[in-house]
Amino acid sequence: MNRMSRSLLSTLLTRLVCLTVACLSAAAAAAAPSEAPACPPQPEAPGRQLLMRAQQQAADRGFLWRISRGGRDSFLYGTIHAGRAEWFALGPRVESALFRTGVLALEVNLTDPSVLQVLQQVMKQPSRPMGAAVMRSLREAWAGECLSASDLDSGPPELHVTQLAVARAQREGLFPLYGAESVLLMRSLAVQRPVVGLERIETQLEALLARDAAEAEAMVRASLQELGNAGSMQVLRRLVGAWNSSDLSDLERYASWCDCMNTEVERASHVRLIDGRNPGMADAIERLHQDVSVFAAVGALHMVGAQGLPGLLRQRGFEVIRIF
Repeated sequence: MNRMSRSLLSTLLTRLVCLTVACLSAAAAAAAPSEAPACPPQPEAPGRQLLMRAQQQAADRGFLWRISRGGRDSFLYGTIHAGRAEWFALGPRVESALFRTGVLALEVNLTDPSVLQVLQQVMKQPSRPMGAAVMRSLREAWAGECLSASDLDSGPPELHVTQLAVARAQREGLFPLYGAESVLLMRSLAVQRPVVGLERIETQLEALLARDAAEAEAMVRASLQELGNAGSMQVLRRLVGAWNSSDLSDLERYASWCDCMNTEVERASHVRLIDGRNPGMADAIERLHQDVSVFAAVGALHMVGAQGLPGLLRQRGFEVIRIF
């Protein structure tokens, strides 16, 4: 990989969409003093040594489907947006599928400067006012993850709690830098494979952001409560385990064990974040497939259920075969 591509990759990955939704702050988990034992660990840069170690234990992880129509094959790959250092390599079947395609399609195209510009503008907006108790809890949790207090002065607070979730994941050894999209992006930049987005960043933001101040405060309060629950890490570990072992049946039961759809608000949020976005992404994959073989890498939760991408594309006349 040449120096320019590596530099671009590093810049893009600091803004990666994280975990099952998004971490939109360019300052995510930034530069806490490495000597402070209470701070989340920081990822090792993906240099030659890390790449060699990962390649020695490369394995197929996640969920891969071949979708075919009109004499052309494309691929769907269910990802998680953070990973471990030892996962920073593609398994043989994923590598082969990517090699056969002419374009990498991610949820949003982070190589597009206009996307980064929108994200930066969002994070520079004045923060919505929160109730004193909620704001105090947010600041305490923020400080506990060694994040800069001044960052809370701007940007949507409902995205700040997502950044806290990213920091908690780092304590589990999971980093956006090592996520599947990162590896796919690195591979594609190295060979000049085009990268496109399946949805506009504005579409993703509409799903992520609160519609008013009251909803924003409710989202922050609920997220802080969830982060304070020891069971939240167990859910994360199970989700990561299902992805690592390609256990689709367990992922399909996510609603029964995530403890995240207990209220009407939670269920509506899940529909807005996952199922509600799937038809638009299926439309984009269908349009791309008309002209070129596509490798579409999308969060794994977008792959399950009647409204999952495999099912939607099957309804559009694609032959859909799971590879693993």
